[in-house]
Amino acid sequence: MIFIFLLVCVLLAAVAAFFLFLYVRVYRKLLDAEVNLFKKSKEYDRQIEQLKTGKIREEAILTNMSEAVLAVDNKLALTWMNAGAKKLFEINTCSSSLLEATRLVELEEAVKEVLAEEKNLEFRLKIYKNRMQYVFNAIAVPLIGESETDTGAIIILNDLTRLQKLEQIRKDFAANVSHELRTPIQLIKGFSETILEHNLEKDELDHSLRIIHKNAINMENLTGDLLSLVSLEEEGNPKPVMTETGVSELVSEALQSVNLQAQKKNISIKESCPKDLKALVHGPFIIAALVNLLDNAIKYSAPFSRVKITVSVEPVHTAETSQDVSQNASQDSSHNTSRPAYDELVIKVQDEGIGIPLEYQERIFERFFRVDKSRSREAGGTGLGLAIVRHIAILHKGRVELESHAGEGSCFTIRIPQCGEKSAN
Repeated sequence: MIFIFLLVCVLLAAVAAFFLFLYVRVYRKLLDAEVNLFKKSKEYDRQIEQLKTGKIREEAILTNMSEAVLAVDNKLALTWMNAGAKKLFEINTCSSSLLEATRLVELEEAVKEVLAEEKNLEFRLKIYKNRMQYVFNAIAVPLIGESETDTGAIIILNDLTRLQKLEQIRKDFAANVSHELRTPIQLIKGFSETILEHNLEKDELDHSLRIIHKNAINMENLTGDLLSLVSLEEEGNPKPVMTETGVSELVSEALQSVNLQAQKKNISIKESCPKDLKALVHGPFIIAALVNLLDNAIKYSAPFSRVKITVSVEPVHTAETSQDVSQNASQDSSHNTSRPAYDELVIKVQDEGIGIPLEYQERIFERFFRVDKSRSREAGGTGLGLAIVRHIAILHKGRVELESHAGEGSCFTIRIPQCGEKSAN
């Protein structure tokens, strides 16, 4: 009996050990599987985070691009657009089609071609907005997904308007310079050949030499104005030093430069400038601007007419300053007047000449622009004087204005801010 009992105990122990072995083995496999599952879960989480981060990064880049960016699905319905696109097309939501949002048939046709042929397309696009034409470089790229619903296109619009305008200015500048120089060069060449090839009488020789001399002066004036304009426009040049200068002295020097020209036409120039007035300006530039304005006033005025130059200082009030003053006034009844933000040096040159028609006034400060080209050349103008005046005003952080009526004369006004914002004292 004892032997049988011991045998049963051994068998039970063996079965228990076997089941324990199986349990431990299965547990280890389960534990290993759980560990692997945990690792894979972590890896998946990491990959998902990377995808999310990448998507956020891409959206952040697209959102903050200065270019207008739009996305459409395979049915040309807007699915996304950045701030640049919203501003350009003045829309806030994507609940419309590409054509409804942009009103550009050419853009819709281009995107259709991109979706049909599954290839990138780059083209120029003209957009008319606020009565102005803007030129954009458009790039449309197909987005091909696993299913039809994931298919679409992304459109990027890069504004080339300013670049194209600068390129046109460069071309016009070269063409205008060539045109302006061609006439005096031809005259100088023609009359010099006449002198060399013919034995001219004294009167004929003097006439030819006077024409050569006059055109040489015109070329000198043109090249001088060109150099002045290039120097004013050059960004790399150091800014002019502004010093407190007596304005009356600058006006007197400018008047001396044009005095002989005014006497030849019996034109009187009336000056009105406080003797003790000082302003923060670059003196040589102000003289150059005044000479150009006075020179034009004399050229385009009839004999025995009058030209007036007036200099004053005017206070300028800003909306913010007026609001602050009004708030202070409500707290203290003694403050019933607004405090000026800063002073402005105002220089006016007024004539009784032919005037400038309204349709030409917006372009009058462009380089080489002339209302009457034949009359301007006859008067000896280079077409650069007012462009120089405008740049001088800009360098002083000011502006130049025009008030004119055809046949009634013109008034040019230079406004230059003085000393920045005033203190509360």
